[in-house]
Amino acid sequence: MTLRAKLSLVIILEIIAMVTLVGIVTFRQSRSEIQSLARELLKARTEYAFTLCELYNDLHGQPAKELIRRIQSVRIAHDGYIAVISNAAETKGVLVIHPNSVGVNINNPRFPHIQRILEEIDASGGANRVSNFIHYHQGTDARGRQGEAKIGYYMYFAPWHWVVLSTGYEKDVYGSTDAVLHRVTEAIILVGLISLIILNLTLVKMFRPMRQLISATKSVAAGNLDTKIEIESKDEIGGLATHFNHMLESLRENTRIWQELEIARRLQQEMLPEGKPHLPGVRIEAISLPATEVGGDFYDFIPLDDNRFALIIGDVSGKGMSGAIGMSCAISSLRFSVDERQHTDEMLTLANHRLLRDIQRYMFVAVFLGIYDRNQRQIFYTNAGQTMPLLCRNGRVDFLTQSDQDRFPLGIRPNVVFSEQMVQLQPGDLLVCYTDGIVELANGEREPYGFDRFKSSLAKHAHKPLEQIAANVIAEAQAYVAGAQDYNDDITLVLVKIL
Repeated sequence: MTLRAKLSLVIILEIIAMVTLVGIVTFRQSRSEIQSLARELLKARTEYAFTLCELYNDLHGQPAKELIRRIQSVRIAHDGYIAVISNAAETKGVLVIHPNSVGVNINNPRFPHIQRILEEIDASGGANRVSNFIHYHQGTDARGRQGEAKIGYYMYFAPWHWVVLSTGYEKDVYGSTDAVLHRVTEAIILVGLISLIILNLTLVKMFRPMRQLISATKSVAAGNLDTKIEIESKDEIGGLATHFNHMLESLRENTRIWQELEIARRLQQEMLPEGKPHLPGVRIEAISLPATEVGGDFYDFIPLDDNRFALIIGDVSGKGMSGAIGMSCAISSLRFSVDERQHTDEMLTLANHRLLRDIQRYMFVAVFLGIYDRNQRQIFYTNAGQTMPLLCRNGRVDFLTQSDQDRFPLGIRPNVVFSEQMVQLQPGDLLVCYTDGIVELANGEREPYGFDRFKSSLAKHAHKPLEQIAANVIAEAQAYVAGAQDYNDDITLVLVKIL
């Protein structure tokens, strides 16, 4: 064996060993992150269906056909779905919602995972929101892909004795890990072949390996992002390898951020009310423009009885996936608090206690909560660090009265004392609720749009229909920016016209 062959063999073995090790580590890390993200998405589907149940329970007090249709329309990966199982004493184990087995009782030994779920719920005393992940295999006498491993996440809705279960095949839910493994394998093979070519050409001509490495970087950057080249030399080849590794790190990070933002946008949109709410005594128009980086703006309308409804608008401090999850916690806590308390200050106090426990330490939630009484045309409200709503009346635009006690957002301090305010409204009044995204828009000189311009725009358009008011006010704010920047915060606007 020649010296050239021996040197080639040693270097090739070292490169293959190093790339294989990096590939294995990269695959394990990527698989763990993808599986964690997939589990959170499965959990989010269950929480979405649970939130729908809460909403319809608040609106109707019982299940509705539209609710069942909306839950049945949710699909998870390829063959996944959301099922609802009764835990009531007389129908325990009966499928209430299922793609093809509604009415079948599965509380029997053929479905041990269902028996385990019901036992866990019973052990908790039937507490609302009891939840957990489960792993099981599709039974040999069940429909579907028999014998395959499945994963599910359930949550118990106690008011209706419903077990809301999102389930799918692990192969589908974690399908991206197979793609990562294939990419790592391809990268190892590709780098090995390229290394062999580069090594042989290096022994023939000094500068030829540089051209080959540049070509290799373009090929790998086009799709093989899970590899890394380790070259310790300080010459031109080492410099190219360093830039190559930096490029891959940037591409991986950008891909991860993009995927997270897409999921966060979907979660954010699913949590907002669908369409225009039709509530007695008012007309409502709501619009939310997502930022370039997903923020945490949200709003909600909760009917309390035939005469009153709750109006909520808020902003979660987090961005991306953490902001979307924080928004989910905030909406859930606020809906729960509205049901449990009578006054707006008590509602925000309860929500604050729950959010201190549920959201991450560095996050907080700014929120305005109002209860409108249609008969009296009065709105009782409490503000927790949110931009104060504006009242348009007879050509004037003024802020609602705010107490000094209402300046702390939720989720920061445990002993905040809130106060409830009341304002008497009149037919023709326009209540404008908004988040800080619109007033913080800045032009090319970094001068913010500000409250004065916002109030002037509202005064100019307040006599028009609500759709035109919202469109014109936002258009004027965007014209002020004139392409100077992308939105770094959501723009949310809720208009309430008193009839």
